Amino acid sequence: MNRSTVNRRYTIERKIGEGGMAEVFLGYDDLLHRPVAIKRLRPQYAADATFRVRFEREAQAAASFSHPNIVNIYDVGEDGGTPYIVMEYIAGETLKEIIEQEGPFHPDDVAILIEQVASALDYAHERGFVHRDIKPQNILVDAAGLAKVVDFGIAKGLSDSTLTEAGTGLGTVHYLSPEQASGLMATPSSDIYSLGVIAYEMLTGRLPFEADSAVGVAMKHLHEAPKHPSQVNPRVPRPAGDIVMRALAKDPTQRFPTAGEFA
Repeated sequence: MNRSTVNRRYTIERKIGEGGMAEVFLGYDDLLHRPVAIKRLRPQYAADATFRVRFEREAQAAASFSHPNIVNIYDVGEDGGTPYIVMEYIAGETLKEIIEQEGPFHPDDVAILIEQVASALDYAHERGFVHRDIKPQNILVDAAGLAKVVDFGIAKGLSDSTLTEAGTGLGTVHYLSPEQASGLMATPSSDIYSLGVIAYEMLTGRLPFEADSAVGVAMKHLHEAPKHPSQVNPRVPRPAGDIVMRALAKDPTQRFPTAGEFA
């Protein structure tokens, strides 16, 4: 894999990330002379029609987006029977890495980050897409502080009920909304809840719920109220914590109506 090429155009430099379905490599576009990120479906999934369609839908959905806080898609294709997506390369870190290194953060800094991600989410929601897996690992931040949402791999059209059915368990449990944890379909409000978890983690340096198993965490999302952020970190102003607690309401109708209003 090292230094191989994709479709005789993209030179692969090294692996920079991976998920359950795909691997991501730093590459170089030999035609346009720029660094790129290349996402390739794992070989064991390339032969599976369902996975292929889901992967291709990610490319189609994300390629139709044009927003400063959503990673740009440059090219899609297939090489040696393996589908790939060529994306904008962001020289930076994931928000998760930044939280682990520098958290907790001042509410003003949290607000700046949340505003950017919320703008991306509202843009997608207005076009009928729910991300379903908003977490700091899926937010890249460059040296200038620009945040970009990545991985619309399990993003779901609001009218799509064929591929990622409710109850499939997709998403990361620590950031999963109560309705997703109970097997219901994700909605834009589910993304707002996940964004609330991120804000909570940035303010306090801790996740709202921890347990010994994924099921345990999911049950807490369903049935337990998190501690107020100001109880976890006394430096968090009570009003700031109140805003985050509203985003974390168990009942989706009690959350902010849009991600932008939360921001």
